[in-house]
Amino acid sequence: MATGRSSFAKRQRDMAKKAKAQAKRARRLERGDEESGDDEVDEETPVDTGPQLSNNEVMERVADLHRRYDDGQMDLDTFDEEKALLMAQISVD
Repeated sequence: MATGRSSFAKRQRDMAKKAKAQAKRARRLERGDEESGDDEVDEETPVDTGPQLSNNEVMERVADLHRRYDDGQMDLDTFDEEKALLMAQISVD
């Protein structure tokens, strides 16, 4: 019987979702420290992730990430997390 392995693209999407959720949690915690009175959170409000990088800048950062990983400066988990964050910033026109 076949194994239940997920595809590479699905893994990348899942990692990007987890990274986005973690960043959103961090922003909420920071905002919670600044705003001590309002407990209600609007889920429909779009989240600004800061300045958007161009696709060329993202690809340069991915290439640099690969160089650092190949040089042994980071482990696989860190590499995957950072790559997922970068790949989530690529825009398709």
